[in-house]
Amino acid sequence: MLRSRPNRQQRPSESSDERQGGRRGGGSNTNGNNNFHYGGYPSSGAGPMSISSGADDDDDEYNKKNKKGSSGRFGGFGASSVGGGKKKFSGGGSPSFTRQSAAYNNNGGGGSSGGGALILMAITILILLSGTTFYYRKMTTRAKAELASLTAQARHPHERHYDSNNDDNRAHAEAVTDLKRKQSQLQGELTKATVRNKEMEKEVVQSTKLSEALEEEFKAHNTQYEKMSRSWNDMAIKVKETKQKFIDAHNHQDDTTGGIVPGGPGHTLNQRRELEQMESIEDYEDFVQRREDALWDKIDLLIEKIGKDSKREALEWFGADLLYHKVPEDEISFRVDLEVEYPMFDPHRADDNPEIWSRTKKTITIEMAPLNLMPIAINLFLQQIHHKLWEGCNFVINAMHILQAGPHQYKGEGQYAANSYLLKSKFEKNRLDTMPYQEYSLDYPHTKYTVGFAGRPGGPDFYINKVDNSENHGPGGQTHHDLHEEADPCFGRVVAGFEVIEDINRIPVDREKGSLLKAPVTIVGGRVIAFRRSSTNGDGKRDGEGGGVPPLEGGGDGGQESFNMPTS
Repeated sequence: MLRSRPNRQQRPSESSDERQGGRRGGGSNTNGNNNFHYGGYPSSGAGPMSISSGADDDDDEYNKKNKKGSSGRFGGFGASSVGGGKKKFSGGGSPSFTRQSAAYNNNGGGGSSGGGALILMAITILILLSGTTFYYRKMTTRAKAELASLTAQARHPHERHYDSNNDDNRAHAEAVTDLKRKQSQLQGELTKATVRNKEMEKEVVQSTKLSEALEEEFKAHNTQYEKMSRSWNDMAIKVKETKQKFIDAHNHQDDTTGGIVPGGPGHTLNQRRELEQMESIEDYEDFVQRREDALWDKIDLLIEKIGKDSKREALEWFGADLLYHKVPEDEISFRVDLEVEYPMFDPHRADDNPEIWSRTKKTITIEMAPLNLMPIAINLFLQQIHHKLWEGCNFVINAMHILQAGPHQYKGEGQYAANSYLLKSKFEKNRLDTMPYQEYSLDYPHTKYTVGFAGRPGGPDFYINKVDNSENHGPGGQTHHDLHEEADPCFGRVVAGFEVIEDINRIPVDREKGSLLKAPVTIVGGRVIAFRRSSTNGDGKRDGEGGGVPPLEGGGDGGQESFNMPTS
C-alpha cells in the first residue's frame, strides 16, 4: 500500500487531474498496452488495469501465500492474463462461482443467459466499486498530504522536508526566521514585563500599606477635628457670654454713676457700639490688632524719648568740655581705657598652676559706637565705668567665640561666686545693672572684637566678640529667649590692647564648666575719654562707622581734641 509523505512533491507518474485520465508519462508493457496509474495504484501486467477493493497489506500477504490473485472485499475477484488477451475468471473461494466459470469455459464463452447476466452484473458492480474506491482513496491521500504539510509547518524548520531551491520554500523559511526573531523579541519583552509586573505588585502592596496608614491618620485627624470643633464652639459661647457681660456692665449705668461717657476715660461710646456689632472672631482680631498697633506706637515714642535722654545725659556728663568748645554733637565720641590684671604666661612654668604665675597689668581700649546709633547702651556702660562699678569684677568665661566679664568674684582653684552680692549690689543700688530694653542697630553688628551686653535684658555682664557673631548674637540668633527676634546690644569695639586678649587666651580653662578661667583676670579700674571725631576718614566714612580708631590722648591727628573725664 502506498503511504503518503508529508509535503511530498507529486511524482510525474501520478495523476493530479482526473480529466487527464492519469496518463502522464505512462510506459508500455510487454504486450504493448499502456500502464495506467490511478491515485497511486499500478495496473496489472496483462489487462488495462487491476482493481483493488481497498484491502490493506495483510490481504496482499495472504494472496502471495496462496498463490492467488488479488482478493477483493466483495467475493475476491481477480483478473489474470490468459493467452491472447482472453480473460479467465477464478473464484476467490466461492464454489458456485467456480462451477459457473467451468461451464462458461466448456461452452466456449457462451453459457446460459443467467450466467452471463450474473457476470455482467458482477463486472458492473466491480466498476462502480472501483470508481468509488478510487475517488475515496484519492481524496484520502490528498487530505493526508495536506495534514502532513500543516504538521510539518508547525514543526521546527530543521524537521521539515522541503526543497531549498523552491521560491515558496525559501520565502517560507525567511518568514519562519523573521517570526522566530520576533518571538525572541517578544520573549524578552515578556520577561521585562514580568519583572515590571512583580515590581508593580510590590508597589501595590506598599501603596496598600501606605493607604491603610493614611486612613488611620485621617481617622485620627477627624477625631482631632471634632475635638477642636467642640472646643471652638465652647470658646465661641464663652466669647459671646463675655461680650454680653461687658455690654450689660456698661448698659445699665448712667453718666452720674461712672458709666461710659463720650470723651471721658475708658472706652468711648463708639467703642461700645463697635463691640456690640461684632459678629465673628475676625472682628475681634481686627479690634485687638488696632489696639496692639496703638500700643506699639506708644512704645516707639518711649524708646525714642529714652534714647534722646540717654544721649543728652552722656553728652552732659562726659562731653561737656567739647560742647563748651562748640564741637557739634555728631562729632563727639568716647572711648574707655579698661585696666586689667592677670597672670602672665611663662613657657618655663607652663605646667604649674596659673594662679602662681607672675601677674601683670595692661590696658584694653574700647571705642564706643556712634552715639546716635546706641545712645542707651553707651550711656549705661560709661556710667558704670564712671561710678567704678567694674572695679574688682573679673573676666570669667573664655570660650571659643567670646571673652565675658561680670560681677563675679574669684574664690580660688578655678571657682567663682557668680553674681556676688558684694559686687552686683553696687550696680543695682545705682540702677545701672541692666538695659531698659534690647537696643540694637543693624549698622553696628557683632563683628570681631566688638563689645556687647550679655543677657535678656542685657547687663551688667559684657563680652568681647573673638569672632564674627553677627548671626549668633544678632536678631533671631538666640532662640532660647522668649523674644528671640531681639538681639544683644552691641555698643563698642576694641581698638587697642589686643595683646591682652592674646595673653588671656593662654590661661588654661575648664571646658567642662563652661570654659571658666582657672586663674583670675581682674578689672582694676577704668576711665572715660571724650574726643572729637573727624567728619570723615580716609575711605569716605565717618570715624567709628567703618572701624576707625579714635586719636590717642594728646590731641594729635589733625588737631583733634580729646579730654580725660574724671572717674570719681
